[in-house]
Amino acid sequence: MPEKIRYEFARSEQSIFSEIYFPKRVAYYRAIFDALRHGYNETLVKVYLDNNIEALLNEFKRYPALFDPHDYNKIRRIRIPVSIAEAKNRIEMYKSPFEGWSTYSVDGVFFDRNGKMYEEATQVVRIMFRLKSSYAETASETNCGDVLRAILFWIIARQGRPYEHKMWSKGEEQQFIRSHTPWSKRKRLFVEQYFADIARETNKWIDDRALFIFAYLVRQFADQVLAEKLYEEEIWVSNFFDQNLNVISRIKL
Repeated sequence: MPEKIRYEFARSEQSIFSEIYFPKRVAYYRAIFDALRHGYNETLVKVYLDNNIEALLNEFKRYPALFDPHDYNKIRRIRIPVSIAEAKNRIEMYKSPFEGWSTYSVDGVFFDRNGKMYEEATQVVRIMFRLKSSYAETASETNCGDVLRAILFWIIARQGRPYEHKMWSKGEEQQFIRSHTPWSKRKRLFVEQYFADIARETNKWIDDRALFIFAYLVRQFADQVLAEKLYEEEIWVSNFFDQNLNVISRIKL
């Protein structure tokens, strides 16, 4: 009998969709490809971040919490850079969210600060970051998969909060509960037990994505720009935090 296979539809998951816009120049091809190719190797990314930690702390001084290893256990985020030793501890916590990429080219027209128009071919690197929560099994066992999904959608989509605000605060949990009433006793208990831990895990995943995109990938490209003495004025990155992802999986019958 031939093996029977079908594709099974799954409920949508929350994901983050990122695009990085590079000038399409031959001089950059190797830098972009090598950074992407090696980006799947978690150890290599950590080594790169570790080797450049002093420069990174200076470059990200407007967002020092990104390198704070204790950020996910604090009520308030720090406003001054952490020590090099603490930043290295945060890098050691990094878990790669990167699983692949695609590219495409577009022709664009851009204006500089003086209004001068430039026509330029642009290389776009497209990356979709898929969140795989460690609480999925617990949610399945308690028949609360829909609650976990709702929590993840809530946390990821609600970016741009005030700096002092923590997504795992009791106030945020209460807002979530009020916004999703009415509750069964079982599902409300799941929220009360796991909301804060899910929020911490999800926020760390968001920050690991930021480390990969900005501190590793874009920075490697910027290094190549300087090496080639081409001096691009800006590098653009777009992020969509409200994207849904449906995975249609092949299964054997």
